[in-house]
Amino acid sequence: MLYNLLTDTARYRSVGIGEAALYALLGFIVVFVGIAFLIFVVWLVGKIMTAIEKKPTRSKKVQQEQTVAAIPAEEEVSEETVAVIMAALMAYYEKNNPKCEFKVKRIKRI
Repeated sequence: MLYNLLTDTARYRSVGIGEAALYALLGFIVVFVGIAFLIFVVWLVGKIMTAIEKKPTRSKKVQQEQTVAAIPAEEEVSEETVAVIMAALMAYYEKNNPKCEFKVKRIKRI
């Protein structure tokens, strides 16, 4: 049936080279626009997924003002202990926010 339709159409009308070039050009344009649209959709989904992954669980202010457990003021803590605690905190927060400007204001014993 399709063959008969094609042969009947060819009998009545011949396609010139200009019309064939126009059809080819329109086809190229449609394919180009379709691929550009797909690229845009993939880029947009990537941006959305990146924004969702970087969404902070807590605000930066809460992270910076967070204090470590309680030690009475009269007890001294060695500088080595403070350095170890700071290193542990920075290693923990580096996963969540690599540019964390965390400052320990005080250390209290639990």
